[in-house]
Amino acid sequence: MAPNKLKKIFGVGPRGATISLVLLALFAWVDSKSYLPVLTNNSGLTKTIGIILVILGLGLHFWAFSALRHWWSDDELCTRGPFKYVRHPMYAAWISLISAGVALYLNSWLFLCWAVLLHPIWHTLVKKEETTMMSIFGKTYGDYAKRTGRFIPKIL
Repeated sequence: MAPNKLKKIFGVGPRGATISLVLLALFAWVDSKSYLPVLTNNSGLTKTIGIILVILGLGLHFWAFSALRHWWSDDELCTRGPFKYVRHPMYAAWISLISAGVALYLNSWLFLCWAVLLHPIWHTLVKKEETTMMSIFGKTYGDYAKRTGRFIPKIL
């Protein structure tokens, strides 16, 4: 498989995942060495909310993956499914829902900080991917970017 085909399939995902997992390991190590207070004493509630967020995140991820079928086969800009609302729903699933779900499940302030830290990292990473999309799809992508959020849907 040609390198540009791999970029089309994976984008910045592998790099972002590596950075995210290295940070997760670092935060886990720091957490094991510290005695930080928990988020809440109601760990049953936070675990339940955490599990719900992880399930929603996985659902969003697989919905986005399913919507991408047309882009892979037709080389057209994918604007259906969750791409109708955000430009990067697969990344959004991981950094907004799954990481927050993990932090809540673990009932940890430190892991919640990790989940928040992922946003600026991923915002920086996807800029290159968006530049590539702009060079491929031009005004079509520019208009699409104006009406959709990067990771969170635009309300107005």
